[in-house]
Formats: sequence, structure tokens, C-alpha cells
Amino acid sequence: MRLVPVRNQASFDDMFNIMDEFFKETRKEIKVGFKLDIIENEGSYVVEGDLPGVKREDIKIDFDNNLLKISVDHQTETDLEEKNYVHKERKQVSMERTLRFKKVNSDGIEAKLENGVLTITLAKLEEVDHKKRIEIQ
Repeated sequence: MRLVPVRNQASFDDMFNIMDEFFKETRKEIKVGFKLDIIENEGSYVVEGDLPGVKREDIKIDFDNNLLKISVDHQTETDLEEKNYVHKERKQVSMERTLRFKKVNSDGIEAKLENGVLTITLAKLEEVDHKKRIEIQ
């Protein structure tokens, strides 16, 4: 008895499914991170993030329970002049970073976006010396 190997034969339907999966992957929202630098000064922390091409309205910054959350939802679209284009791309990028800080004055947080660099300054809470010598009367 002779065994004959079975070959996988791809049908046209399989090919269309492969193409559909490929383009579905490219249409997905892309989740990536972004570079952050954290500097500690005497009275504050400074967080700097590189966000080239991102608009101010695409950025959300929240501070809750000692967590600084920076979220970016940015969408770009490639416009082609030809009306009979075969392919047109849109890309949506969602990025999020969460950082934990202790002893931050939440009222003293400021943020600015300049030349593609997001800078967040978090004022530290002033240290209060709770030590006290009690005199005996």
C-alpha cells in the first residue's frame, strides 16, 4: 500500500479570506506607546513626551488617585487627488501612558504642547514637619 501525501489546495475563497484578513488588520486601530522623560526638581516633577504631528485636541490628561494618565487619539488620512483611486488609507493611533506619582498637588498641574513636545509639570506637595516637642507643665 502506497501513501500519497495530501496537498493543501487553496481555493479562490481562501485567497479572498486571506486578503480580507490582511486588510482588516491594517484597518484596525493601532495601539502604541510614546516616549516619556521624567525629571524631578526640588519642587516639581516634569514629564516630557514626544508627540510629533499630534494636535492639542487629540490629547487627554487626567490625574486621579496619584495616577497621571496621558491618552492620545490621533487620526490621519491620506488624501489622493484622483477620483478613481483604488486604495485610500486612514490611520488611527491610540496611545496611552499611566504614571504613578506620590505627594503631588493636583491643583498645581500644568500642561503645554509646543513643537510636538508635550510638557506636564506636577507641583509637589510641600513637606510639613509633623515633629513637635511637647513641653511638660
